[in-house]
Amino acid sequence: MILNQKQTTLAYRCPCCGGVPTSMVGVFSLSGNLFKLKCDCGGSVMTVEKTSDGKMRLSVPCLVCNCSHSYLISSSVFFDSDIFVIPCSLSGVDICFIGKSESVERAVDESNRELLALLGEEDLEALRNQERNRDELSDPQVLEIVRYVINELNEENAIYCNCPEGHGEYNCDIYDDYVTVRCVKCGAKQDIPTNSTIKAHEFLECDKLILK
Repeated sequence: MILNQKQTTLAYRCPCCGGVPTSMVGVFSLSGNLFKLKCDCGGSVMTVEKTSDGKMRLSVPCLVCNCSHSYLISSSVFFDSDIFVIPCSLSGVDICFIGKSESVERAVDESNRELLALLGEEDLEALRNQERNRDELSDPQVLEIVRYVINELNEENAIYCNCPEGHGEYNCDIYDDYVTVRCVKCGAKQDIPTNSTIKAHEFLECDKLILK
């Protein structure tokens, strides 16, 4: 019997050569719950580790920070997304691409154009010297990250309000620089900022959301 395994396309931007190593990743290719994607230049490697609760922990080399960033995302985001792009929390430069092959290719091409335009104004060293706590304008990528996390928490019944557990009903209201998650039954709510990639990626680490 042939199993139709889940798989996705994974790519990241190598900080050593600037290339974008790309590979198909299947759930069965996570041998020993660990998958490594190495750049052909030999200067960097990205790892994907399947955690005990079925989530994916990514260690992504960063073009800007000269180090790797760690992210924790659900298996459904990892395997089922059409496209999921992760930017560096310092600079906003896209460093990781996950999704369908064609969508990843388009996202990489778009990111290449944006990076070339950005480096036309300031060099890479200038990007590395930016203040780490700098707030950024709200943009679709930050909003996408926040909405993904909210949807995942909702699917995992990890949003809590004043209603009896499992009886809350939640709406998501989008504003210029934040998103409000609100229970329509008890009125409890929580605001999540969307004007900072740093805060957005901190939100990626959340395993529950408590409305007050």
